[in-house]
Amino acid sequence: MRARGRVGAVGKHLLMDGMLLFVLSLGVMPKAAAQESGDNLVMTRCITCHQPKAGKVDVVAEQRKTPEGWEMTLIRMVRIYGVKLTPEELRTLVKYLSDTSGLAPAEVEPFRYILEKRNNLVVEHDIPKTIQASCMQCHSYERVALQRRSREMWDRTPDMKLALFTNTENVTASSGLLTDYWYTEAKKDVVPYLTKQFSLTSTAWTKWQAKAKADYAGIWKIVGRDAGKGGDYTGQVSLKALSGDIYEGDFTLDFSDGTKTTGKTTGMMYTGFQWRGSVQLEGGKSQREIFFATEDGTTLKGRRLLTPVGDLGMDETWYRSGDTARVLSVIPGALQAGGKQRVKIFGANLPQNLAAAAVNLGPGVQVQSMTQSGDDTVIAEVEVTKGAAVGARQGKIQGTAGTIPLYVYRAIDYIRLSPERAFARPGGEHAPKVFQQFEAFAYLNGPDGVKGTKDDVQLHRVGPVKWNLEEYVKRLNDDDVHFVGAIDENGLFTPAKDGPNSQRHMMDHNVGDVWVEGWYTPEGAKRPMGARAHLLVMPEKFNFQPIE
Repeated sequence: MRARGRVGAVGKHLLMDGMLLFVLSLGVMPKAAAQESGDNLVMTRCITCHQPKAGKVDVVAEQRKTPEGWEMTLIRMVRIYGVKLTPEELRTLVKYLSDTSGLAPAEVEPFRYILEKRNNLVVEHDIPKTIQASCMQCHSYERVALQRRSREMWDRTPDMKLALFTNTENVTASSGLLTDYWYTEAKKDVVPYLTKQFSLTSTAWTKWQAKAKADYAGIWKIVGRDAGKGGDYTGQVSLKALSGDIYEGDFTLDFSDGTKTTGKTTGMMYTGFQWRGSVQLEGGKSQREIFFATEDGTTLKGRRLLTPVGDLGMDETWYRSGDTARVLSVIPGALQAGGKQRVKIFGANLPQNLAAAAVNLGPGVQVQSMTQSGDDTVIAEVEVTKGAAVGARQGKIQGTAGTIPLYVYRAIDYIRLSPERAFARPGGEHAPKVFQQFEAFAYLNGPDGVKGTKDDVQLHRVGPVKWNLEEYVKRLNDDDVHFVGAIDENGLFTPAKDGPNSQRHMMDHNVGDVWVEGWYTPEGAKRPMGARAHLLVMPEKFNFQPIE
């Protein structure tokens, strides 16, 4: 049975004991000189309840989790069981447990999107219906899949759930998928499945523990996308190593709209490949970084979060700048035949004083002139002939590794909005607002000539776009569009305030369904092209977990 689901927004949460706010990115702060080591903290704090067993601490040694998973576990120990931990001690324990009882890159990769807070990603997994009924009535499947336990620990989990949440049986019964009581189903079917799928021991983890970990100090080239600020950007960050797998560095980002952002990042590398960074921009704004390194340590990929709950963010990739000259990106990646356009080629260690003849973008694409900025950016003025062959092609800069991916087309066939299924939440009074950013992209019908099939080709972001909201009619006199919020000229939907609204029927909250419409007129066209996305404005959310 296939399960489909939307990844929910996740972010910081409040620890009620002492009203301390713990965010994983705060783990980048250097430890105090007298701070206890992680293994000592395990033996002094955990041993009170979890007794030693075969030289290891019971329960603790029989689980493996991501940094966010260990953070959630430790905060539960503080909140429910009264464990005393200072913020520094909590950060030390998260780091220690993530390194010694974490997950390998191959174990995280299939589910890392939920750690990156990708709110509107719709995913499919082959999951038995007993798992859907027993686990997914309260948790995402990813939350389950991002941990590993021994058979004994998986077997204890249903008992723990019933002890902490006595209403579990009633909640799960509402799914209609169970054929017996939840506890019986969990013990009979769920525990064996989880033990097999997410075993404590794995070849991937054994190999990763034995592998020498990369040093991330050095210069990195940045390629990214910001859905709300003109799309693609490039940049550079120079990292220097501090103690305890902490790095800091200054960065610069150059956006397609001509603006520039500078700032400082301080990050900690967990388990040898999981970067959690805290960013301070010039002007005082802050951001968070959630990146994952490849096993060879040459690339970091993830998401830069612009808000605490992760509803707005930028996709970003860092490439280590070595000695090899190579091309990393080209902006735009699609060129229209029959006109002149400007192309930005970004790379690392590009040859100096390049001549226009050194850039080959394939037949029909002629480089008219070229300027160069440092060793990483080339701006080429190109002319694409009307007879240029349509389709994908690979360009090349003489003396560099890698190719320049381009697509030549004659005219776009239609546009689509991204995301096409989205959600937001009201807030501002008692809960944080959850925003939603929309974009419009040009598409070709593809080889089959039919719109909306799998072979369609996405070309590039289009603009300017005229945005508006329309009612998604579900009942007589539906009026959600007047209350849920507004969308601006850049495609950013801002939800309304939370709480009951006296202007709505029966004091309803500012929630509901609407269509988001985008209208774009291609150059020379007489009529605009339009596209729709469904936006669900859900009730307020008060509790944001690191992993939902």
